[in-house]
Amino acid sequence: MTLKKFLIFPVLFLLINCSYEPIFSKKNIISVAINNIVMVGDKKINRSIISKLNLKKNNRKDSYELNLNSTKKIETLAKDSFGNDSIYRTSITVNLILKKQEDVFKEKSFTTRFSYNNTTNKFNLSEYQKNIEIDLINKIIQEMNIYLSS
Repeated sequence: MTLKKFLIFPVLFLLINCSYEPIFSKKNIISVAINNIVMVGDKKINRSIISKLNLKKNNRKDSYELNLNSTKKIETLAKDSFGNDSIYRTSITVNLILKKQEDVFKEKSFTTRFSYNNTTNKFNLSEYQKNIEIDLINKIIQEMNIYLSS
């Protein structure tokens, strides 16, 4: 029993002092100053990215221009024996470019995909596709947050 107590305290002491910080904590807010945001492509995707990344315009001298180009594609992957669509894939691609006075500072393309089966109820299918789109956008936002904060 005393050996367990003896080992617990040093281990806890080491864990407390290792300076661990979660990736998505409030302290890790993106510190990139943006003076202009150019959005091309799907407006819904671009607006949700801008709002969830908490990017606000600054008119500082050392700020960047942010270009977002987003596309959403719903493809048919397979058909059944009657020729009806049976499997779909939704893919979202966002190209991010940070420019400083026409010089490209950072550039990256983010892509996520998800495949799913068709349903007989078209309303349920469209609601499911909307939920998938929201999840894919959130995944891209997480990747962008990590990319911009580094």
